[in-house]
Amino acid sequence: MGWKDGKKPEQYLFTVTDTFSEDWKIFKKKAKKDNKNISDALRAAVNSDISKEKAKKSLILSPHTDDAELGCGGTIAKLVEEGWDVHVIYFSAVSDRYPGLVDEAANSGRILGVTHEILDFETRFFPRDRQGILQALYDHSRKNNYEIVFTPTTTDLHQDHGVVTAEAKRAFRDCTLLGYELPWNNLEVSLNCFIPLKNRHVKKKIRALDCYDSQKHNPYFNEKFFRSVVKMRGIQLATKYAEGFETIKVRLDQLI
Repeated sequence: MGWKDGKKPEQYLFTVTDTFSEDWKIFKKKAKKDNKNISDALRAAVNSDISKEKAKKSLILSPHTDDAELGCGGTIAKLVEEGWDVHVIYFSAVSDRYPGLVDEAANSGRILGVTHEILDFETRFFPRDRQGILQALYDHSRKNNYEIVFTPTTTDLHQDHGVVTAEAKRAFRDCTLLGYELPWNNLEVSLNCFIPLKNRHVKKKIRALDCYDSQKHNPYFNEKFFRSVVKMRGIQLATKYAEGFETIKVRLDQLI
């Protein structure tokens, strides 16, 4: 019994993928080079396309460059590792005081594997620019769908952080919203959501933060402090490391 048109079944199945469908010979050569049989190579290609279609998306709102990494850098590393698309919005680069921050943020983003954009709001004057910040968030929310949006906690004392979180609650109504902690900005905080981390996630967070040479004068900006926070939150979750979050809003159907 011969195959229809002289083709084997995997050649028909292979048409569901786009990556190599135009050149079957190239695909077979690649499979041979990778020491894989055709079926395994085909299955991997199909699964790769499916996983790309189903990739979940997360947005990190960072009032200033480095806030995202400080508050949830380990979680970002974990999400990216698990196949999430993670995008960071920095609202201000403080370029008048720290000209190198734009490059530092870009280097940090490359380590974490995220995409990012930097807006041009003036540091410490976010309350004045509140409507513009809301509009920027609203415009972004109309173009993108996210499962989780991370923002500073609602108890963060910094005026810029408070504005971003308040407007995030208005702009992102259809997804989970979690508040990340920045301990030096909180006299009190209610953390009721914890994400466990492995040491590799913590290391990547620290590597990303190490890009911010301009911020190393701050008393909290050192590896010992970074590790102490994730260790403390890990103890609260009965695991080695974790990052803690304030549950502002949860949409369960997007997460389960």
